[in-house]
Amino acid sequence: MAHHIKTAFRNLWRNRLYSFLNIGGLALGMATAVLLMLWVQNEFSYETYHQKAKNLYRVNTEFKVSENDTWHWSNVPMKLAEKLKAEMPEIKETTRLYVPYGDFSIKLDEDVIGESNVAFIDKNWFEVFDYQFVMGSNKAFQKDKNNIAITESRAKKFFGDENPIGKIIKHDSLNFVVSAVLKDLPSNSSFRFQFFAQNEVRMTNPADKKNDEDWGNYNYQTFVVCNENTNTQFLSDKITKNFQKIREEKDNSTKLSLSPVTSIHFDEQYRDDNLTHGEKKITYIFSIIAIIILLIACINYVNLTTAQASLRAKEVGIKKLIGASSGSLFNQFFIESALTSMIALGLSIILVQIALPNLENIVENKFSLVENPIIWLIFGLSTLFSIIFTGIYPSILLSSFQPIKVLKGFNIGGSKSSDFRKSLVVFQFTFTIILLIGTFVIYKQLRFIQTKQLGYNKEQVFSFAIPWFASKSGKANLTIFERLKTESTIKNVALSNMNIVEMNSTHSGSLNWKGKDPKFSPTVSQMAVSANYQQFFDLKMTDGRWFKEGNVADEKNVILNETAIKEFNIPKPVVGQSFEFHGNKGQIVGIAKDFHFRSPKEKITPLVVFRSGNWLSTFFVKTEPMQVSNAISTTEKIWKEILPNQPFKYEFLDQTYENLHRAEQKQLMLFNVFAFIVLLISCFGLFGLATFTAETRIKEIGIRKVLGASIAGIVGLLSKDFIKLVLVAIVLASPVAWWLVNQWLQNFAYKIEVRWWMFALSGVFALLIALLTVSYQSIRAALANPTESLKVE
Repeated sequence: MAHHIKTAFRNLWRNRLYSFLNIGGLALGMATAVLLMLWVQNEFSYETYHQKAKNLYRVNTEFKVSENDTWHWSNVPMKLAEKLKAEMPEIKETTRLYVPYGDFSIKLDEDVIGESNVAFIDKNWFEVFDYQFVMGSNKAFQKDKNNIAITESRAKKFFGDENPIGKIIKHDSLNFVVSAVLKDLPSNSSFRFQFFAQNEVRMTNPADKKNDEDWGNYNYQTFVVCNENTNTQFLSDKITKNFQKIREEKDNSTKLSLSPVTSIHFDEQYRDDNLTHGEKKITYIFSIIAIIILLIACINYVNLTTAQASLRAKEVGIKKLIGASSGSLFNQFFIESALTSMIALGLSIILVQIALPNLENIVENKFSLVENPIIWLIFGLSTLFSIIFTGIYPSILLSSFQPIKVLKGFNIGGSKSSDFRKSLVVFQFTFTIILLIGTFVIYKQLRFIQTKQLGYNKEQVFSFAIPWFASKSGKANLTIFERLKTESTIKNVALSNMNIVEMNSTHSGSLNWKGKDPKFSPTVSQMAVSANYQQFFDLKMTDGRWFKEGNVADEKNVILNETAIKEFNIPKPVVGQSFEFHGNKGQIVGIAKDFHFRSPKEKITPLVVFRSGNWLSTFFVKTEPMQVSNAISTTEKIWKEILPNQPFKYEFLDQTYENLHRAEQKQLMLFNVFAFIVLLISCFGLFGLATFTAETRIKEIGIRKVLGASIAGIVGLLSKDFIKLVLVAIVLASPVAWWLVNQWLQNFAYKIEVRWWMFALSGVFALLIALLTVSYQSIRAALANPTESLKVE
């Protein structure tokens, strides 16, 4: 064993270039695979760390609003939890979560802070879900309804190095007392809240209590711990029947269902829950990419080792003649492969440490190598995979040489070995080109979305929202509105109920018009606006007019978009027809040209635009040129005068729109990185093979030069075989990439058309990189002095 290790080190040092290519490629492949699998493992492990996770479920709501439309909510009425605990023997425990809408204002001394990661929980929350207490305890938290628990990072932010226990945090008239500090939540937690108050304290507000006790209000996420081996489908049906009985439902429009807490992260139907979500399909794709990247790195080793077989053939022949067995030689070469993998492992650990912060920035999550034992399992499995893959075939090949044939100079590699190496190169570049095409298509789709005409003008506009309680009376919003209109740094101001970039307010049931089918109950998006909204955003009208300032009748009138007119099947002439909405009987005064009020990933849906003063909570401010910072300062000053106890938070519409596509931007960044790494690893292998080819044909090159061959001719001779392989890879990659990118584009209602030139461009890029890689060694061999290579003959 010691002799084999010593021999392995000598061979690695003797062939330093190939050793560098092998170890560098393997280390890069292992590091990339480990980083990817670290993220993948984390995605699949959400909420699995809770001791009760196996029997822990969330109660979800399905509300059928029409034959073709069902709403899915993660919330249920507050009082349901008490009923379940009392009447369902299958349920051992229940606990509830309430997430306040918008920012939660916190006052520390004289500073007002807008905290977005706030949750109200039942007292037994920390008994159902597992949290680590750094200071204080669950018992201390439960002692009083005004007690709160905060995370370490928030304790540091709010109180610095001071002891936070007993500190007071104010919210309006409430004084919260810090009774516990929690360890920052793990990377595989969906519940990314930093501030935990108690549901009981909400009930001290009579209005909140009355609202929450209404069985028609779905405000709480409710979690249940079931008995072992509970039939959850049977229990869901039982809960549904009980719920329908309580609400005296006769149409069975509402159904309740249980979903495992471990499945919430990938749940695509219930994404209204303010929790962290992922995409299972994308996670699977990156799992496959991780395995293939490691495979490609191993392919390099196999390629270079088998290519070098002829250089080590005499070594094998002589050792066999002096008594070495095939088993002994197999052990020698296998140990050499294992040693290469172990050195690559050490280097990959360093690369992972260096690259981990970049991965964390891209996926917006934190990972710990020290506290995550799974990572070392991934390292171990990656190393074992590379040892087996790179060790067995080359070792069998090298140890199987027949000494007589070797010493007589027979071609021990044979055409079969050469074909095997070529097929591996084709595989490498096929996958590389698929990634390049994917990267290019994702980039083009994102550019298409970012530059797409949305039907409104969002340039130089920032938005902010006032709290619901302040907008309900209609006084604070109108006061701010009138003040802002008088400012010289501000060009225009408009109001709405939600941001135009992501209008998520929907409604069904109260719509009526002449000729409407009684069974037809469409879901519509609803947009309450100020009279100048059309002029502010430069919305286009296809018929009729917009609302008029001061026109009392317009408070009951509506404007519909083109999609609503088509789907509602309203006969012409549309303008002037009666229309009932939210109990207001008015007219359709105009038809707005369709515009995107949500991401272009989603199809434009029916929209009803109306006037209502107490719905107007979102401001849009268009600044004068070169006055952006002054306009923001002025707005903040007015805000503090009117809402001194509320934090001021704004965002430019461009940024809000860009944030809608953060998931795709992350995917593009990851594809960019992985395409580059795979291309680099593949070029490592190609460079090594080109170097080996040039070395083995050095005498041929010398003879050709003596006989008058040009440098270009020799470069072409050495390069053409490799270029053919890349061309084959382009042909194989194109149909696979076409299918994959079209599957990805199905996520978008509005998308680019996949063209042939996108594949050609990606293929040409891969071809140029391969040509540059091969040409370096080819040119170097062609420029060599032929007398040096022929003088031994």
